[in-house]
Amino acid sequence: MADHILSPIAQVQNPAFGAALIWKFVRGYEQEKPGSMPVLQLLFLVLPIILHRLTMEKVKSTNQSSGLAKFVEKLGDERELLFSIHDRALGLRGLTLDSISTGIVTRLLSIDYDLGTVHGNEASFRNTPERLKNHLSSAEKLGRWSARLPSGHVFSLLKVEP
Repeated sequence: MADHILSPIAQVQNPAFGAALIWKFVRGYEQEKPGSMPVLQLLFLVLPIILHRLTMEKVKSTNQSSGLAKFVEKLGDERELLFSIHDRALGLRGLTLDSISTGIVTRLLSIDYDLGTVHGNEASFRNTPERLKNHLSSAEKLGRWSARLPSGHVFSLLKVEP
């Protein structure tokens, strides 16, 4: 029976939760920029930022209206936080891919393979645990910020090579 108990890391770093975070990111992007969808590459930024406590707290503490530049400015106070996003993006590629796949299978996400863009389908979550609400709202905020800039600028600001 004890073999089925998930570690705290496995509870958070799993494809189902990752799919929910990516879906919230995409929905935020689409709400901020109606008629537009994020490119697939942007999804690889979501988990490295939101699943890392310190960077997620910076997202949470930055006003939605302030934007990505203000978030990056806050990270600039602790440069290692900014530069570590790239390494985490590489390290979490597998989880991101699994999360995107889970999002597609569960119909949270649809991909336009010709354009390389992603759509967040209509859905809602019931009884979201309180401990996850900040993660989900931060992912949505990150999506809104990303919609305000060309994707190349998003990667450049975050010091991540696409």
